[in-house]
Amino acid sequence: MQKKTLAVAALLLTAVSLYWGCTKTAEKPAETGNGSDCTPRFPDQHVTYENYVKNIIRTYCTSSCHNGNGGISPGDFRTYAGLRPYTGAFNIRVIQDHADMPQGNAPLPKSIRDSLNIWIGNCAPEN
Repeated sequence: MQKKTLAVAALLLTAVSLYWGCTKTAEKPAETGNGSDCTPRFPDQHVTYENYVKNIIRTYCTSSCHNGNGGISPGDFRTYAGLRPYTGAFNIRVIQDHADMPQGNAPLPKSIRDSLNIWIGNCAPEN
């Protein structure tokens, strides 16, 4: 009986942790530094949504969470327009060494985070 109670408690704790991890960003963050007044910080680096970021987002973010299916994760990251409003939160949630996204794979490899940092620093261009 005690093993069954522990198993149920562990399952419940896991479910709550997963729910909390994906819902604590339910509000759409304000964009920072990505508007028309943005000046690229790495002008000689050509990282765009189309040539790089889209594949990273597809691999790590939309396969299970940010896919517009009305689940517990905010945003539909399957398109540039759907991802763009959330880029202001990328430094904290995805790029830093102690990032908590993507859920279950955080932090991403340093090379990917560096490229995402360049993309954000260059005003998150689409093409």
